[in-house]
Amino acid sequence: MVKMCKTSKGQVNPWDLTFATKFIAVYLFIKVKGSYPMTYQYLAVEVVRTVKENEGFIDQEKFKTASKYGFDSLILTDARMQVLQSYINFVRPFPKPGCEFVLVTRNGGQHSKLGDVFDTVGKYIHPTRYRQIVETQSLNQLTSKEQRLLEEDKKHGSAVAKVHYQKQRSCEVAVKAHECLQKLQGTKGSEVDEEV
Repeated sequence: MVKMCKTSKGQVNPWDLTFATKFIAVYLFIKVKGSYPMTYQYLAVEVVRTVKENEGFIDQEKFKTASKYGFDSLILTDARMQVLQSYINFVRPFPKPGCEFVLVTRNGGQHSKLGDVFDTVGKYIHPTRYRQIVETQSLNQLTSKEQRLLEEDKKHGSAVAKVHYQKQRSCEVAVKAHECLQKLQGTKGSEVDEEV
């Protein structure tokens, strides 16, 4: 899709644009953080630009959901950032976006129906089910300390967290949980990153 958009001087099939947006949403959900998919719905292009300055972090405080979800830091590695930037730079301009959000519909508006997104991979993936899968796998592959870190990362995005967490703590939790998820995904996770 990125190659097609780079070389295309005219129109691109609107259905392909829709698929590309859904693919990016699922990719972020599975590879970055599956706890709160609405995070990606409200991810703005300007916020993504600040990632390099912030050592790969995006802090939920910058999102429009901050008042509801509190702190919910995301980590974007170089590989994930490259995928996201390719979408932003080459695919996103085609629907002529009329909003600041990264994920857009084929008409250029904010992509807000994240419910359909989880059908993109051929099976419906619900955030709760994803968390259950992670918990089950962590019992077999992670130490109890690593399991607690993943658990903390899943729960610290709630409004209660505003009382208990500060930005630095949120970033620490996200880094440690990211390392645990990498361990769960093993070499297959790295292979998927390279392929994408």
